[in-house]
Amino acid sequence: MAVLFWLLFGLIVYHYFIYPLIIMMMARRTQNKPVIPEINEIKEHDLPSVSFIIAAYNEAAVIEDKIKNTLGLTYPEEKFEIIVASHGSDDETADIARSFENRGIISLHSDKREGKTAALNYAVAAASGEILVFSDANNMFSDDAIKYLVRHYSDDTIGGVCGLKSIISDAGRQSSDGDGLYWKYESAIKNAESQCKTITNADGEIFSLRRELYTPMDKSIINDDQEITFNLVNKGYRIVYEMKATSSELASIDLIDDYFVKVRMVAGSYQTLHRYFWQIFFPTTFFAWMFFSHKVLRWVMPMLLILFFFVTLMTLDQTIPKIFLYLQIVFYFMALLGFIFLRKVHKLKILYVPLYFVMMNVAVAHGFIRYLKKGQTANWRKAERAG
Repeated sequence: MAVLFWLLFGLIVYHYFIYPLIIMMMARRTQNKPVIPEINEIKEHDLPSVSFIIAAYNEAAVIEDKIKNTLGLTYPEEKFEIIVASHGSDDETADIARSFENRGIISLHSDKREGKTAALNYAVAAASGEILVFSDANNMFSDDAIKYLVRHYSDDTIGGVCGLKSIISDAGRQSSDGDGLYWKYESAIKNAESQCKTITNADGEIFSLRRELYTPMDKSIINDDQEITFNLVNKGYRIVYEMKATSSELASIDLIDDYFVKVRMVAGSYQTLHRYFWQIFFPTTFFAWMFFSHKVLRWVMPMLLILFFFVTLMTLDQTIPKIFLYLQIVFYFMALLGFIFLRKVHKLKILYVPLYFVMMNVAVAHGFIRYLKKGQTANWRKAERAG
């Protein structure tokens, strides 16, 4: 039991603290970092053509603002096309997109709902740009984000570029603080991974890749960004992180919505584990080690935490396990209080981190169960938007 205690403790600490520290130290020691041109040094005639793709399912509350934001991006108009794929939408999303056709918007719509992955396949088939940029309807880009993304493609080893997603602070949204902290933590790790070699997972909210490298995906794929990441890496290309290409969005209105977003994502992640099992669990590459350390351990963390709790219960005759048992009890009790006072959680900051941590790990466990029951498809419960 003592050996198991230290093994579990080591895995938990390794995932949350040691791996980020190792990858950041490695990034600092990386030699011969490529020189990336500043965007004001790139001549317009040297810029690649871009197809900007927005997959939008029932996004009437935000799609007009998203289209206006995209039309306002600083990129040569003759090299920039915008495609809105609203497949399956039964609200006004398609009508709103069509109202912008006189400004060059390409509206693709089908009454049949097959999921985001299928919508991306349709949109890419209609795209003419050398570079594809994917974005969500509720995610707003900074003015020069596209130029910062495409400046990396002068390097032939780079197949994709992911931008920085940030969460807008909003006291009226329960997920704001937790999602904000999470994405800052993720951003630091991604930036270090990028400097070492390649990031372990692209973010579909602000992600670009070479059109020629896009492989049509099975429409049953749940996490399209993970699938594209593996496709590019397995073709021998890097995916880099560009922190100056920024986007922002509001967090889910409440933690329950955020919870179900995480459930869907984790169910899709287990699908990825199944598809690339041998590559991930018998790692022979630097990417596989990073993916296991950064992603896989996160998806099994609920099981590790539960087992760790019971192991500490069974080793109370030892001082250190006893201390960690008391710490866990206090931490989980604080999370319970945070849940009881959910509507006041922003006024009780001390309870927020335990609550968010526990709810997201419960969501991971729920996602695993949903995957086992084959209860997650490429169609999912969408978070509520505020118009």
